[in-house]
Amino acid sequence: GGGAKVDAKAAVAELLKQLEAFSGKPLPALEEADFEKDDDANFHIEFITQCANLRADNYHIPNSDFQKVKLVAGRIVPAIATTTAAVCGLVMLELFKLVLGKPVGAFRTRQVGLAVNTYTSFEAQGPKTFRSGVEKQTPKPEELPADAFDANGLVKPEYILEERYAAYPENHSVWDKLRVPSGTMTLQGFKDWLKNEHKLDLKTWGFVLGWKRLEDDNGKELRVPYSAQVYPPPVVLDPALFPPLTDDQGAAMRKIQGDAKIPQPQKMQYLSAWQKAKQSGALPGKDAKAITLDMALKDILHAMEQKADQAMKDGILFPKWGKAISGLAQRSVWVIPAEQTPSCNMKPEGSSEAVDVRHMARLEIPLS
Repeated sequence: GGGAKVDAKAAVAELLKQLEAFSGKPLPALEEADFEKDDDANFHIEFITQCANLRADNYHIPNSDFQKVKLVAGRIVPAIATTTAAVCGLVMLELFKLVLGKPVGAFRTRQVGLAVNTYTSFEAQGPKTFRSGVEKQTPKPEELPADAFDANGLVKPEYILEERYAAYPENHSVWDKLRVPSGTMTLQGFKDWLKNEHKLDLKTWGFVLGWKRLEDDNGKELRVPYSAQVYPPPVVLDPALFPPLTDDQGAAMRKIQGDAKIPQPQKMQYLSAWQKAKQSGALPGKDAKAITLDMALKDILHAMEQKADQAMKDGILFPKWGKAISGLAQRSVWVIPAEQTPSCNMKPEGSSEAVDVRHMARLEIPLS
């Protein structure tokens, strides 16, 4: 959640210190008890419920009530004695092949049908791959003229919308990744690297900090990404270019419009920020953590981690799903998942038109 950070090592050390107090003391006599879920007076299910919910709280998992735990517990023993035992044994067989360095062709996918006593084994399929392609969209019949249909009543090809998209690298799988040369590479250097090394044009980059919880009209839970803009870098207003707070709005507007140092698209932003500063009576300070083109990628990642921490404290992110970035201090690299990579364009070979890169391999960024 958004509480104060706890030093895990110090907490473990304190617990070990408390355990040392029991050193040399004999354990009390224990009496073995047979698990019985249907006797509520023995508190077996009550004990399991409380322990399970404590464990769930550690990982922001919704708690379970007494009846749900009772229902699940009744199914656990039969499941462990049958399906779970069989699956664990088959997994170990595949692990032995991995340890022995067997080729990929030696691995097998298993299908266990305990109910009908069937056990099949076949070669494992390769990982899912992504290719460039064309997405076709057929308009609704009521939106088309009468001559848009052929003799069979089908929409003619010229009325079907086609949108090309790219995958990069072509035919990559979920295991592939693009390795950024250095975490000290600047944002501008990263943009140039994508262009020069991979022929990709960086369009936008919204860094996912975590997920918000929303509900649709039917009350269904929605997991909505919450992001912070990295590229193009957010506009940073220079307080030194603000008109004096003693000016009236008309004078401030004239000075902002006449100042060549203020880019034309930002003039209204400067006026709005000046109005807020005039109301508060103080000019805003310069944001030292603002994302800029000359900022190193590793520093951008640390800035995103701080934003994610703040978003969690402010209650923007849903604790159940946690943050999308954390623990950078203990890592040597950070991997940006494929579904969170920057938005890019590329020109396919033999084409003069740029297309959207819909599928991009994950990015690995060193933190050193």
